[in-house]
Order: sequence, then C-alpha cells, then structure tokens
Amino acid sequence: MTERVSSVTAYTTLDFVDAEAIGHEWRDSTSGVVDVSSPTEPTATDPVELRIELDIVDSDHLPTHADRVDLTPDQARTVAAELLDAADRIDEADGDEPVDADEDDPTER
Repeated sequence: MTERVSSVTAYTTLDFVDAEAIGHEWRDSTSGVVDVSSPTEPTATDPVELRIELDIVDSDHLPTHADRVDLTPDQARTVAAELLDAADRIDEADGDEPVDADEDDPTER
C-alpha cells in the first residue's frame, strides 16, 4: 500500500494479516494491519481502540481508509475472550492442546 491512514510502528499489534474486503457481489483479498491501543495515561472514560486497515491498493471498491471501533474495557474483554475461545477451538481441531494462560495476561497464550 502506498498511502496508509494508520501509523504502523514497532508497537503495532499485528503489522501483517491476511484479510478480505467484502461487499455485495464482490470480494477483494488483501493484507492489512490490526492495532489495539489506549492512551498512554488513560482515564476511566477513555476507550480501548481497535483499528483495522486493509491494503486496498488494487481495490476498485473502496477508497483508502481505516476502520476504528472504540470499546469500553468490558467490551474489549468480551472480544478478547471470544478470540481466545475461537483460537482454542481451532487448536483442538488441529489436534493441538489449547494453551493455558495466566488469566491476568492473555498474551502469555
């Protein structure tokens, strides 16, 4: 992608993912970035930001853009729990044991 809306740095959560943009009667396969962030010094009212940007350089369907979802801490935990459950189901389908994680640190999975 020649022009990116989101800043991609060493701190970006996932700097390369396989992705698709899907519309009615069209589908563009591409790559993209996913980032999760919160302010450096958050307050109780600050959201957890989930940002997704697809590399749509070859798309005739979408302009360059990024999508952002602002989540409450509880919503972020719900999404995190669903992601962990889905990852465990896929691990089990592959014959792998789900990885046990410290409840306080889901990155230890």
